[in-house]
Amino acid sequence: MSEDIYQRLRKAIGQCSETFDATPSGVEIKFLKKLFTEEEAEMYLHLTGNLETPEQIAARSGQDAETAAVTLKGMAHKGLLLPKRDGEKHYYAAAPFAHGILEHQVHRMDRELAEYYEEYMFAEKIPDDPDKVLEYPLRTLPVKAPINVSRPIQPYENVRDLIMNQDRIAVTKCFCAEHQRLLDRECDQPLEVCLILGFYADYYIDLGMGRRITQEEALEILDISEAAGLVHQFADSHDPGAICNCCPDCCGGLRILKMLPNAAELAITNHFAQVDTGSCDGCETCVERCPMEAISLNQDQVADINLEMCIGCGLCARACPAEALMLVSKPEEARREPPLSGRLMRSSQDIEGTLK
Repeated sequence: MSEDIYQRLRKAIGQCSETFDATPSGVEIKFLKKLFTEEEAEMYLHLTGNLETPEQIAARSGQDAETAAVTLKGMAHKGLLLPKRDGEKHYYAAAPFAHGILEHQVHRMDRELAEYYEEYMFAEKIPDDPDKVLEYPLRTLPVKAPINVSRPIQPYENVRDLIMNQDRIAVTKCFCAEHQRLLDRECDQPLEVCLILGFYADYYIDLGMGRRITQEEALEILDISEAAGLVHQFADSHDPGAICNCCPDCCGGLRILKMLPNAAELAITNHFAQVDTGSCDGCETCVERCPMEAISLNQDQVADINLEMCIGCGLCARACPAEALMLVSKPEEARREPPLSGRLMRSSQDIEGTLK
């Protein structure tokens, strides 16, 4: 029974996630056993993608509502589901693996859990659906850098516009940096830089996983992050649930992208960096600044950009003392508009709309 319930749990989590496939070593089962009791695993199997009351969930699980409510509340505090509180009423929905159960462990993770995740991240996967096409699920947003485009910049392409459209914002520690710290890979970059928005911000604050901040404070965090060389990424959506400010040495996604020869093709970005060779003085600031190691100096000691690796973050352009770098727009056929609700994180409107 014990092993079977965790196998069923993994499949259930995978169904509401971008992916949570099995591995030959079964490290994902070790991960789940560390987080879920058998009772909690069984309860998760009765959750849906909609926010529901304990009474609704209990009707499916065969428990009385009071017992179910206690279990669900405990799971919420462990970050194992998506909760919402409305006055005295509580609602719960199934949480995906990421962004969800994984990131919710930012304040609870220990070294053992960090090791399990590191192994899982780079392990061979046995896909539940071999035909499913997996894509990099995060969109890269340009920093406050020179952008030479004639077309209008859309709100979803401007990180500051995204912030100013939010009425609920929380900030929390970067899961990836905490994960690496537990593996003795210390990082000196700012730690409290993950911005959680809307529905997600509410429960991060309620459960003590983050603190509420204003739009102005969020903009300050963006400035601090850009100065530190962090990359703005968000779950690809018109209404993102979070904006991550990612360290290229810690972020799981960026670490994987850097291992690939065609990162620019896989990353969701509408821009790439371009050099004014006549203005470049070969100072190498951009070489050190590039999170993808996509810039080097050519034989003429001028910056040369590997466009197969450039993800259009703009960190090089913002830092260039000679103002020799800028972002330009990809051709129209290569640009991608985000969906209304993301694959990695559902929009607040989408998930809160399940209550209506």
